[in-house]
Amino acid sequence: MPVGADADELIRQTDYDALSSRLSCYLKGYNPEDGLLLHLIPLIIHYQILSIESQYKGFAIARKLKSQFFSIFPVSNTNVQSLIDVQQTEIKNRLDKFKPLKSPVINRGTYLRTRTITDNILKFIESHDKNTPLQIVSLGAGNDTRCFPLVERFPNLHYFEIDVESTTRLKKLAILSSPTLSSKVGATPLAEYPTTSSQVLAFDPTLNTERYHLLPLDLRTLKPNIAIKDIPILDGIDTNVSTLIISECCICYLSKEDSNNLLSFWYKNLNNGEFLIYEPLGGNQNSNTNYGQVMIQNLICRGIEMPTLLEYGTVDSQTKRLKKLIPNGDVKCRDMKTVYDEIDFSEKSRLNQLEMLDELEELNLINSHYCLIDVKWEAGSGGE
Repeated sequence: MPVGADADELIRQTDYDALSSRLSCYLKGYNPEDGLLLHLIPLIIHYQILSIESQYKGFAIARKLKSQFFSIFPVSNTNVQSLIDVQQTEIKNRLDKFKPLKSPVINRGTYLRTRTITDNILKFIESHDKNTPLQIVSLGAGNDTRCFPLVERFPNLHYFEIDVESTTRLKKLAILSSPTLSSKVGATPLAEYPTTSSQVLAFDPTLNTERYHLLPLDLRTLKPNIAIKDIPILDGIDTNVSTLIISECCICYLSKEDSNNLLSFWYKNLNNGEFLIYEPLGGNQNSNTNYGQVMIQNLICRGIEMPTLLEYGTVDSQTKRLKKLIPNGDVKCRDMKTVYDEIDFSEKSRLNQLEMLDELEELNLINSHYCLIDVKWEAGSGGE
């Protein structure tokens, strides 16, 4: 099993898996509002390849990314300007009719994950007066695109995305290279684009605008005995403002100690907070399947670990975990099968018109092994 920097890099690559799945959903029509993917992805690919110092490794990465994103984005001999001029129809025309995107099961699961988290974010925002200052902090945000429409739509919102330096650097480059993405977060586009790996690697990975903040930080360094004010890169976070902390398949890659420390850090520091956590479950309390072991074996084959997959492998164990860490919090946890079952008939009809789903039993099995956790706490229950 890889360790150290190699293990971290393998985990970071899972962000591309998620990005590819969201692109598949978009191209199939599941999430038509996510068209900004077409602005972000080609630039991320471009700068990822450009950042590789070894020509041989660069070729290998280019081949992998080309396949991963369905061969619809150029990966060589490109200039940034050609990537900026996004033509949605042209990109969709590049799709090979005989080359499949993700399977219907994967598309449906990705749709459910994306929609549910977005709906809960909007619920958090809209539960407050439109003039009330709000904060969202996305842990391990990767190349998520939710920040762009939310920052543009809600002037009372400050949005913080936290990830490792190599990820924030590429995302910052992509944002500043795209007039469309830059305008969404109030950033000034680059006048000149990096053209060498050394220029990319030397690029400042931090981006701060009036209400959008892209911050490089190792989440494993956050401990409950540390105050936010003592972490310079987090000095823009106001501990007295209502704050939603999002962890979308993030803390599952941390050790038990690191993940619990991370949750306790935010609980101790924020006076009014809410966690929105999407996690895999290694075992379902209503069945005796070995699905969790299969998940672990698949991860091992990729050199990846999820240390708490089985320890917090049920809705019940996740609930107990959060109640222990946040004793005064309002903890709610549901598996995603329950969430899917609650989607109204008209929306499910729309989904079935996009593509038929024959593997409903498989979808139910997968959804029962993921959960959505919502935890709220108020002033006096956590921070000082």
